[in-house]
Amino acid sequence: LEMGERYHTLSLVIIMVLTLCFAAAVAVYFVNRMDFVLDQSGVALSGANYSDLFHLQIQFLIGILSLMALVIIFLVFNRRYATYMNYESKVDVLTGALTRKAFLQSCGKLMKDLQPGEDGTSAYFIMLDVDRFKSVNDRFGHPEGDRVLRETVQELCGVFSRGLAGRMGGDEFALFLYRPVSREELEAALRLMQERLHSIRLEGVRLSCSVGALPVAEPRAVEDIYRAADRLLYEAKQLGRDRFVIGEPLK
Repeated sequence: LEMGERYHTLSLVIIMVLTLCFAAAVAVYFVNRMDFVLDQSGVALSGANYSDLFHLQIQFLIGILSLMALVIIFLVFNRRYATYMNYESKVDVLTGALTRKAFLQSCGKLMKDLQPGEDGTSAYFIMLDVDRFKSVNDRFGHPEGDRVLRETVQELCGVFSRGLAGRMGGDEFALFLYRPVSREELEAALRLMQERLHSIRLEGVRLSCSVGALPVAEPRAVEDIYRAADRLLYEAKQLGRDRFVIGEPLK
């Protein structure tokens, strides 16, 4: 994104310089052409006439520059609108996490640059599901349910600040830790995440989550890793929820 912004800024600067040069060249040509036509027609120009032509040249140049400014303003607003629409297509409006498609695409790109840690694990793909979330919506209504989802993502990003978070659908979220962490560090972070979720205020309800975490030892197809992590999440649910299951790397 930063490289794209630099490219866009450079493009605007180049357009401004080229337009300015073009405007100056056209203004000079316009006045010289008038001078030539008048001279060919036998009209003698006095010093006052030349002064008027010079002012006409300046006015013409200002007109071109004004037009250039309008074009640049249009390009800037068009760029900002395109950036906003691109953001809207990649970010879940409710939670601020990436959409499923954008998340998986980003994981695929990050997968190519994984560096193995001391234990051979390059990354972790984590699936998280808010336990019995449907009952929260049924009992407290969708506005409270939406608040729970937003705070869940906030806590997830707070605990795993060096990870990539995405909303896979409903109350199911994914996290890609694309930098090596030890299993002990991961377990401590997952326990902290559970504690943070327990602390989300909801009258008479203790929120919890089920988590499936898959170690990634080497670059693999994102869909394969996603499915394997989802199976670990299902296993955590089958074991009684409010827990995490850490699997083994895919062979």
